[in-house]
This record gives sequence, C-alpha cells and structure tokens, in this order.
Amino acid sequence: MTDSELIPDPAKLPPLRLPEGVTSRFVDTSPVGPKFHVLESVPTNPVFESSTPLILLIHGYPNLAYDWNHVMPSLAVAGYYVVAFDQRGFGRTHRADLKPFPEESFRPLTLARDVTALVHALGYESIHTLVGHDLGAATASIFTLSRSDMVKSLVLFDHPYGGPPTLPFGNQKSSGVKLPPPSFKNASIAKDPDIHASLLKFNPPRQLYKWYNTSPSAADEWSFPTGEPLHEFLRGYFHLKSADYSGNQPRRLKSWTADELAVMPHYYTMRAGHSMRENVALDMAEEPSAVRDNLSKTPWLPDEELAVYTAEWSRTSFKDALRWYKVFTDPGLAQELTVFAGKRLPVPTKHVGGAKDWGNYQVPGALEAMENEQSVEAGLYKGTVIVEGAGHWVNLEKPDDCAREILSLASLVLEE
Repeated sequence: MTDSELIPDPAKLPPLRLPEGVTSRFVDTSPVGPKFHVLESVPTNPVFESSTPLILLIHGYPNLAYDWNHVMPSLAVAGYYVVAFDQRGFGRTHRADLKPFPEESFRPLTLARDVTALVHALGYESIHTLVGHDLGAATASIFTLSRSDMVKSLVLFDHPYGGPPTLPFGNQKSSGVKLPPPSFKNASIAKDPDIHASLLKFNPPRQLYKWYNTSPSAADEWSFPTGEPLHEFLRGYFHLKSADYSGNQPRRLKSWTADELAVMPHYYTMRAGHSMRENVALDMAEEPSAVRDNLSKTPWLPDEELAVYTAEWSRTSFKDALRWYKVFTDPGLAQELTVFAGKRLPVPTKHVGGAKDWGNYQVPGALEAMENEQSVEAGLYKGTVIVEGAGHWVNLEKPDDCAREILSLASLVLEE
C-alpha cells in the first residue's frame, strides 16, 4: 500500500470543542483493535473509596462519541469515570497504521472484541454501567451476551434488544429421552417471510431503511455532496427523528408485516427508489416554513454542534459506518451470533426511549421481548422508561433525563 492510499492521520486534527469537564484523546489498542478516539470525564471529587467505577457510552448511527458530551459531566460529578468512544468506522477512530479498515473486519463479534480491547487498555476488568444508543445499543447487547463477566449493568436507549438469532430446538430429540421444558422462550410475532416484496406492492412502493443502507449506492448517496448540502441533509434527518417533528406519533407494532411497518415515517420505511437524502428532502419540504427557517436555532443541536457531524462525515464519508447495517441484515454474517441462541441478557437492564421515537417499536416484539423476560433473564429487567419531550435522540434532546436514568441503574447495582 502506498502513502497515497493511507488515510490522513485523525490524531493531527484540531481537537473538538467540548464542555468543561470533558476532554478527548486517543487510546491505541493495536494490533488487536483500532486506535480509538475517546471522550472522557474524570471525577474531580472522588466519591468511591476503593476504585472509580467505569461508565462506558456507545453512540449510534449517524452519530459520534460527541453525542454524549452534555451527558458525561453529570455522570462524573456522581463519582464515575465516564468514557465515550467513536466506534469502528465512525469519526476519528482509525487503524494505528492509517490503513483503511478492511471490509471483513466488520463482523458481529468484532464489536465485542473492540469493546474488550478498549476497556482493558483503560485498565479496567469490568464496566459498572454499559450504555448504548441506537446502533450502539446493539453493540452493548452483543458485548453483554459475549462478556457478561465484564458488565455489571446495561442501559439501552431507543433500540430494544429482542434476543440473539434462534436455532431449531427439539426437532431431532430422541423419543426415549425425558427432557425438561426449555428455560428460554422465543418471541411469537407474526412475520411476513417476503416482507420486502410486500412493501414494494404498496402505492407508492416502500422499502426498509436498513436494507437500503446496505445497497451499493447508499454510501455515496449518504456522503455526497459534502459541505453545506450534507449539513442541510443532516439537519433535516435529525429534525425528522426528534420530538420536534409533529409526524412522529409512535405506537407498538403488532407484527413484522407490510401493513404494520408501512405506518412508520419515511426515515424508517422509505419511499422505494429514493435515496435517504431524497426521502428527507421530501418530508422537510412539507414542514412549515416557520419550522424550516428556525432549525439552525434548535436548542438541543445548535448549528455549531451540528457542524461537528458535518465536518466529520465530510472527511470520512459514510462508507465504513454503513457496513454495520450489512452485519445485522446479512443472514450469513448474523449467523455468527447463533452461538448465543437461547441466551438472555444476564445483568440488570433497562430500556429508555423518547416518547416520540419510533425506534422503540421499529422491530415489532423487541421491546416486549425485554419486558416479558424473553431476551433478559428473569428478575433482571428493571423497566421501560419513556422520556417525554424526546424523540430518537434522547442523549441530545434530554441529556439531563438521560444522565438521571443511567445513574439510577448504576446506583441500584451499587446497592446490590
């Protein structure tokens, strides 16, 4: 590989502007893992006598560790060491040798290995409270399943965990053997086996965003043009998935069928044949001019903070970050997780979602699987919390509520 094929060194970029009490640095886990870009908050007045518990925060898509910068100080004031990191394929996290991430490095268990490498590099054997938002909730769930010895409690935001892929059970048992009933139960949500074809029959035709995001054209359509057009697109995307958008009236969905999925907004069940940028532009065109004209003054995402996302995605493109959607939609890759078939989350767990967030319900039955102890061990689900005045971006829209919910579970574990 020539020098021209290496990426520019993210460590040489100007540091992000962060609130008081939040700093940034790089944590090199090579050759096993990446050189992580992390934000951290260290308690100035230690509360715990023995050691400082770790709270680890994992962002979603199209997000960054930067998402958490208004949540972190409150957690540090409570005495915790707080770390947020850019996931593989996001932001300033990169390979130490500056080579691009190979496509084959994006696999389900890579998520768990990356977290393990980071936590160990920080000098910790366990995470007191692991927190994941959106795609980061999937990372947090997979890590907890695979390394439950390293997680004491788990908070998932806006992305409930329905459980690992299943395997056929009991279909080959011997007639002469007595067996107890299985300790686990799988969800019984009705599913259309040809959901994509069924959605295309709608007028106008529809498609699911996760599968669009794996299409050959998606990375370029998300990424280009950069600069102001990207800034405008991201502004619309964040707005449409927030509580500010009146079109968000979420409800629980009964089944994985076209009629149910089609009720979701176009950022989830898209207009087929249109890019995500085009879907966002069409919906934003229907917003009142008074709303569009004041978006730059959005209090939970002012223009100078949105500019951080615009700059980072203009620099990196969305190519690597979108690879994670293939990980979760490609049956061949998802099979890697069948090693956990029948296993439930074995730590105290809660789910927190915005009252105006369809993300809580976009996978029918997932939230119910947590509540009914299908994906969480008996007695360990600590509740579903709905945050009023928030959409999908709870950590941005309501950072104080977000911090309070994290601390409530963290303190509960301290008492046990």
